Amino acid sequence: MTFKFLPLAFLAAATLVQAPALAHGNMKPQHGGMVQMSGETLFELVVKPAGVQLFVSDDDEPVNAAGMTAKLGITAAGKTSEVMLKPAAGNQFTGAGVKIPAGAKVAVMVVNTATKARMGTTFTR
Repeated sequence: MTFKFLPLAFLAAATLVQAPALAHGNMKPQHGGMVQMSGETLFELVVKPAGVQLFVSDDDEPVNAAGMTAKLGITAAGKTSEVMLKPAAGNQFTGAGVKIPAGAKVAVMVVNTATKARMGTTFTR
């Protein structure tokens, strides 16, 4: 008689255990940077001594940087500056000489030049 209720007990116990939420896309940095996801858009910001790189994928597909504009808003030590990034190969944007100090807040805005669709996120370095 107790075996009739055993499957029901397992079902009840299973509903108490939450499965991890699966993010769409790979949240592991592919280029050694910081990764943020906004909706279906994945941003990876790479800070190097020579400048910054931004990689953008939408719905698991690399965006064509040549058809986009990218801008960073950097807030550090109470001052905010805006920097335009240049499209590079594939889904990469670059900012040669751009410095982002530790602790800075970085707002990213990418705009599709054809559709004017905007995608953005924020990072804290």
